Amino acid sequence: MHTLLKLFICFAEEHGLTDNAFVVGGAVRDILLGNDMKDIDIAVKGDSLNIAKKFAEETGGSFVLLDAEFQTARVIKNGCFLDISVMRGDSILDDLSERDITINAMAIPLSLQPSALSPQSLSLIDPYGGRDDLSNKTVRMVSEENLIKDPLRILRIYRFSAELNFFIEIDTLDASGRLSPLISSVAVERIAEELRHILRLDDSYDVIKTMSNKGILRHVFPEFKEDFSVLNLELYKNVEDILNNYPHFMLPESKKICLKLSVFFTDADTAKNASIRLKMSRKEVEFIYKTASNRRRILRQYEEYDGHFDEIASVRLLKEFRDDIYPLIILSIAQAPEIADFCKKLLAFYNEPFKARMGILPVITGDELIKNFDLKPSPLFKKILAAIEDAVLEGKIRSKEEALQIVKEMLTTG
Repeated sequence: MHTLLKLFICFAEEHGLTDNAFVVGGAVRDILLGNDMKDIDIAVKGDSLNIAKKFAEETGGSFVLLDAEFQTARVIKNGCFLDISVMRGDSILDDLSERDITINAMAIPLSLQPSALSPQSLSLIDPYGGRDDLSNKTVRMVSEENLIKDPLRILRIYRFSAELNFFIEIDTLDASGRLSPLISSVAVERIAEELRHILRLDDSYDVIKTMSNKGILRHVFPEFKEDFSVLNLELYKNVEDILNNYPHFMLPESKKICLKLSVFFTDADTAKNASIRLKMSRKEVEFIYKTASNRRRILRQYEEYDGHFDEIASVRLLKEFRDDIYPLIILSIAQAPEIADFCKKLLAFYNEPFKARMGILPVITGDELIKNFDLKPSPLFKKILAAIEDAVLEGKIRSKEEALQIVKEMLTTG
């Protein structure tokens, strides 16, 4: 069992809280699915924030206020965390009736002994058939009214479908489409977080396609206005397939998310504006704009040199992109599979000679120009140092002595 949950059960017993405290949400799903518990949510009747503060103090954990309005706090200890929130309504049944989907609308009384928290011996409170929906791999809404109260739950339907590889029940699917215009009323930060949950998955294409068909993405990305036909779902699928099937193209999760997001937009400015509106970080916005702006960059080089690998042109490209050449290559192959061999040559050149050459930079500095050639700082410095850097990356020089000789020739010839 989750260590922090064990501590909370002991804490609740000591303070007489067990009759009015319940494990809810994702932890119940994990128990029923036989998975390790990740997110531990406790619903309590009473002053949840004060309970969380006392629990943190007595266990040496840290108290973090998550939501004052909904009286939700997090206790963190040794890298684990547990969320405590006030029970909605007068009973646990009232609380569960307010939840989004049936597989999230189950609870376990904390009055159980810790050893009883197992799928085999479980006193489960399950008023909406969540356990059956888990068995049938189904995502089903608790009620349409709950989606109207908080339209973010529409996105959560698709998130859980993608994360668990469950299908969405037909009435829930229809309701999500009909109510999708309400998404525009949700705080953009909450929308962005749910979108991240979906995009970080390896197999999100089917859910993204369904979200597109049901009109969900139209309201997630108002930048498309009425012309949603520009979304290239086939390109999205190709990008995801390459990410999944070519391990040498592994990307950090943040760049994986941003690469997929950039595919939604054919126009770089629109991609930039959308990522800014979603309040993504400055680095993420820059990456998305750079990727969208240069979507056909490698393809243009391939066409310019008739499919032949040109080292000088590749040096210019790799100087500009460095490790961002990986997502650009993924995007290029996704658009035009016939350039895969060309991209392999580009990647091999980057990983072997180019990175090695980068490793010896700088071979000379401005101070050495002053010392060896009695030069004064000037715009000429930048020109000389840039020329030396290019010469190193192109494999023309490999040492400081060779660099100094080229500088001498440059100054002699004017």
